[in-house]
Amino acid sequence: EGSMTRLGETGRTLGSMVLSWDAAKSGAGDPSDGKNVVFHEFAHQLDYENYAADGVPGLVTREQQLSWRKVMRTEFASLRAADETGVPTLLDTYGATNPAEFFAVVTEAFFERPRALRANHPKLYAELQRYFRQDPVEYSAERSTGR
Repeated sequence: EGSMTRLGETGRTLGSMVLSWDAAKSGAGDPSDGKNVVFHEFAHQLDYENYAADGVPGLVTREQQLSWRKVMRTEFASLRAADETGVPTLLDTYGATNPAEFFAVVTEAFFERPRALRANHPKLYAELQRYFRQDPVEYSAERSTGR
């Protein structure tokens, strides 16, 4: 067994979170690299809002839930396929682990790489935009690097 460095961890209890300060500073240091442990772990907190780590945060209406599940299921399957075949992707392939990690990874991309996410995954971007009630493209300092 080796030791594994944890960058962040969210407990299954709302409000319980541990972050590596170095990782938090690193994520803030490059606001467009697509990696931010603070966004990632807060996404897990939002996911647990409905007491399940399933990649579906507390959504208000049944219509929102159905739309969310449809888009997320499709995008998650695409990321898993890209990961299995080694196809490069905008999204960190750690998100292919399970739906909860997928939501955390796409949250990072939404806030750190909004232009690229919107261009490469417009339906996913639209769902996140509706959920978070904002459009990070309007204020992002993202470098235009495509994927």
